[in-house]
Amino acid sequence: RKESSAASDVYKRQGKTLGITEYLAKKTNQTNKVVMLIFNDKLSVSPLTTHLALKDVHKKISKQKIYQHVELITKFYKKKFNKKPKIAITGLNPHCESNFKNSEEETIIMPAIKQLKLKKFNVNGPFPADTIFNKLHLKNYDAVIGMYHDQVLSPMKALFNFDAINITLGLPFIRISPDHGPNTSMPVSYTHLTLPTTPYV
Repeated sequence: RKESSAASDVYKRQGKTLGITEYLAKKTNQTNKVVMLIFNDKLSVSPLTTHLALKDVHKKISKQKIYQHVELITKFYKKKFNKKPKIAITGLNPHCESNFKNSEEETIIMPAIKQLKLKKFNVNGPFPADTIFNKLHLKNYDAVIGMYHDQVLSPMKALFNFDAINITLGLPFIRISPDHGPNTSMPVSYTHLTLPTTPYV
């Protein structure tokens, strides 16, 4: 199926932004203040960095971004479902370990989680990304925050296919889209592959 003309127009206007999420943040003066939440009523995921090359991810991880994600996701669940969500946070490196001193887990992620706990947010981690999506873990959490896009969106789609919606938190209006975006740089034969049940806007 072809992507909607509205989505196509937005992509053409994006210019140097990384995606529609970033485009809308820029146009509403909310750059670096929005959160991508892939929502399913059984589990939601949120990448700390969105449409960013993997080689640049470690440069864009910060305590402030982790605080912002947890705060906006908690606010969303409280407002929409009257509940304080249980949030798991992944590490960046395999098994939350690295072969160098001062890893991102040690310098950024663990201190951020500690601070959030002091503020009474319901968070735990860091969890290795290869085990947090185990069914035994998932039943204990409403949302998983990962450090980069495919770290959490790949397992999300493996679990639920496209049975989810993409909500941009932090905008001055409600923005919802399908949980997958068109990739106009891919061959046409791949760009429009989808499931019959995939929602459209």
